[in-house]
Amino acid sequence: MAVEKLTGPRLFQLIFLLVVLITAFTWRTITYKDPMESVKNDQDATVCNITEKSCAFNIDNNQVIIDVKERPILQNTEVSILVSGLTDAWEMEATGVKMNMGTLKFMPSVKQNGKQMYSVFVPKCKHNDMAWNVEVSNSSQKINVIFNSTK
Repeated sequence: MAVEKLTGPRLFQLIFLLVVLITAFTWRTITYKDPMESVKNDQDATVCNITEKSCAFNIDNNQVIIDVKERPILQNTEVSILVSGLTDAWEMEATGVKMNMGTLKFMPSVKQNGKQMYSVFVPKCKHNDMAWNVEVSNSSQKINVIFNSTK
């Protein structure tokens, strides 16, 4: 590579690029939000952990129970969550807690015996334990369900 003389426009270009990069990194650092903190601080959401046992609470005077079909919850397998007591269709999405494994969208299946089953494939990770936050929501309410999957 030939050595070039540092001209005024080239110096301006280098300084401008450096300012853009520093601004981008600073902005990302300032606006970063820990995913687990958003689960803990969300005042409008009910939070429960279904790793060991089912979760029960009331929504609109209905007893709602959320549970998993099989325990232990393993990585690299399909996980099915059973929900009873909800009157209309709700959406479920899982995101990793303190890890970026993407967003897992649960697919609803046929409702049987008053229970709606939602299923998703949980990917394998290099870590032995993975924590997931499942956001169960409709147009006006939200429930955060947490579960851990193991190898």
